[in-house]
Amino acid sequence: MSKAEQQATGLLAKLQREQCYLIMMRPAEDPKVAPIPKAEMRLEHHDYLVDMERRGILFAAGPLRDDEGRERGHGLLIFRANNRAEATNWAMQEPYTKYGQREIEVIPWQRNEGTISINLRLADGFLEMDNRKWAISPAED
Repeated sequence: MSKAEQQATGLLAKLQREQCYLIMMRPAEDPKVAPIPKAEMRLEHHDYLVDMERRGILFAAGPLRDDEGRERGHGLLIFRANNRAEATNWAMQEPYTKYGQREIEVIPWQRNEGTISINLRLADGFLEMDNRKWAISPAED
């Protein structure tokens, strides 16, 4: 084994891998008649994402947009899952998919590198993550 191969092997062994799955969503080619109004489906979709986030399953989610910022009708979910079957099962429960409005493709992905910067400023009540900032206050019981 060459010195470069040894260094590369050592580098890969140090990486903190996190197995994730990309859920590529696109409009269904032949959508089913939705059993609930679109507004209700949107609310279910939001509740689903919040639940997945709180359970630590959802790493990221959002629509895909073109250069002008218009949604393309496609979206992406990134799940932390033990295997493709688990990720697929969760993805099939997403309301737009469950009601036949979207089709999905599940792609394995390992997060090896990257940075997320988080700063919680207790004195003035701000949470900063990367380039975003939120005002925070105590939760109501």
